[in-house]
Amino acid sequence: MEDFIVKVVLALVLGGIMGLEREYNDKPAGYATNSIICLGAALFTMLSLYMAEMGGDPGRIAAQIVSGVGFLGAGAILREGNKISGLTTAAAVWLVAAIGMAVGFGQYILASSACAAAILMQLGVRRTLGLLERLRRYDTIYLTCAPKWSVVDQICAEIEKRNVQILKKEVTKHDNRFVVALVATFTGREFQNITKDVLEMPDVYSLYK
Repeated sequence: MEDFIVKVVLALVLGGIMGLEREYNDKPAGYATNSIICLGAALFTMLSLYMAEMGGDPGRIAAQIVSGVGFLGAGAILREGNKISGLTTAAAVWLVAAIGMAVGFGQYILASSACAAAILMQLGVRRTLGLLERLRRYDTIYLTCAPKWSVVDQICAEIEKRNVQILKKEVTKHDNRFVVALVATFTGREFQNITKDVLEMPDVYSLYK
């Protein structure tokens, strides 16, 4: 009985830790969902061990856990045009079930290590992405200005003064104004400085990205 309580509590804790990371980053399948999945996988695993003691096949339930969790994960994957979201959440659900199975089998160190490794990996990825965000990246700047090519040239010159490389320039005319799209490499701080300098030009009406 004591071993059963330890497994239930540990499954809820580890599943909850995985869920907190998802919920903190405003992703689907948060704290409650991951806790329940981890607990369910642990209980099914304990039942499979009980079946083995009764002469049954312990692998049947374990195999169904894997396929069943696959359906849950598939529900988290969304496709909007060419963009696919939810893959990380689906993978997290799959991993949470594996952690629950490890707890059910009594592999506490293995389950805890897998949970810690997943959290550290997620934190590391987000920190790396945050660092890259602060470094130089590609983005598109959109401007509206007076319909004069000289103004477009002045804008480009002002931007390039800040060591920003303009990779592509596209100009269209709309409502007697030029709409300029510039693909450039810059950091977030450089964009702020560009915005201040360019918007001070009398023939520039708006700037956004």
